[in-house]
Amino acid sequence: MTDASIISTDRRSGRVPGVQKAGIYANWGPQAWIDMWMSNSMLVKKAMPIVSHTFVPILRLSGDPQQVDRDYEAIKSRREVLNWYDSPREKWRKRYGNFVREVEWALLELRKYYSQEQFYDIVVGTSVKLSYETSADFLKMMNSMSDKNKKKKPPKPGADSKKPSRWSTFMFETFNPAHWLTGPATITEFDPANGVTVMEIPDCAWHTCGAAESLPNPNALPEEGCLHICKGPFEELFKGEGGGLKMEFDPHLPETSCTVRMTWQTS
Repeated sequence: MTDASIISTDRRSGRVPGVQKAGIYANWGPQAWIDMWMSNSMLVKKAMPIVSHTFVPILRLSGDPQQVDRDYEAIKSRREVLNWYDSPREKWRKRYGNFVREVEWALLELRKYYSQEQFYDIVVGTSVKLSYETSADFLKMMNSMSDKNKKKKPPKPGADSKKPSRWSTFMFETFNPAHWLTGPATITEFDPANGVTVMEIPDCAWHTCGAAESLPNPNALPEEGCLHICKGPFEELFKGEGGGLKMEFDPHLPETSCTVRMTWQTS
């Protein structure tokens, strides 16, 4: 199977049917609580400091430090405050939006001073190193997919042989460990026995959690962070080394959808 047959970006729309949920279950159900917890542990505690502890100090050395401080305070003033009565889903959305907004500001500022190579090293390189330091257990779990699926039976031949079962779909849509990062997603190809899973994200949370008017560039999607905080680091972290997990992201910019291909060695 060729890469082109697995990842096929629709440049006209870039959208696929997604799992759209609303109401009490979507806001207070198990996935909402998982996302709320993950957004606090992964974004607020582990990822957010990359802005204040790495990008801002570099910017202060690169330009007018007082102006950098003023600009940083201005972008922080746009943070949405979490209220005790907010649903778990709303707390997740606010945390995610706050993170995206400040990251996007920092990356747009770094672009003013550094070449593409330098920018990539600062942003993606730092993100990868930070992940190894703060999320070693998560990386180990993701890379264990190869071992966990070695005894899986290949799907039976048929038109829908590589579609996930109803049970797999239910579990994915109810306890999706990646939902906190992507938002609603759909598995369009599921063949763990042969080490292939393809996920379609119709409206990535990176692009939808923060209001456009609150972003540093309200006339564009936050694509710098999409490409260099999400796509870039994940593809560096999961390169399939030693038969482990390989991840490939195909953002459909300037649309908000994305295709994610995950492969691993099964023998």
